[in-house]
Parts: sequence; structure tokens; C-alpha cells
Amino acid sequence: MKKRSKEHNALEEELTSVISEKTDAAIAARIALRDAVCAFVAVEQARGLPISAVIATVKDILAKVQSGVGKVTDELAQQLIDWCVEFHLSRMPTGPAIIS
Repeated sequence: MKKRSKEHNALEEELTSVISEKTDAAIAARIALRDAVCAFVAVEQARGLPISAVIATVKDILAKVQSGVGKVTDELAQQLIDWCVEFHLSRMPTGPAIIS
């Protein structure tokens, strides 16, 4: 078995550090994004808007971001919509309703 060099060990330590740091940052960003989506849903629900209108607004916001400098993946767009629906359903007083 080949012995690792000091350079290899240093690179491995650096990679471990970067992965840890960036993973923590990504998790924090995802939580902040989810919290923002849920807060938006709560405000729109309080205004009496149906979930379909809230989802349409979120899709409009995503389109604006996409046409600007942002990059929204299909996976992220779907996650935002899923959070809207999940939060909406969690606040339903009598259980889930059919979402159109």
C-alpha cells in the first residue's frame, strides 16, 4: 500500500472542511427558504386566498427569478410547491381538501 504524502493529507483535510462548511450553509439556506415559503403561505391564507392562487404566485416569483440572474432548478421549484401544499394542509382545521 502506498504511503500518503503530506500534500495528500492536507488536501483531504481541506476537502473535509469545505464539505462540512458548505453542507452546513446549504442546510441553513434551505431552512431559511422553507421558512420564507411557509410565512408567505400563512399570510396569503390569512388573506383568504386559495392554495391554487398561492402556488400560482410562487410560480410567478420563480419565473421572475429565472428570468433575472437566478437559477431555479426543476427540483427546487417542485420543492417550493411541495412546501406550500404541506404547510397549507398542516393548517387546515378540518383536514385536507382537494387542491385544484
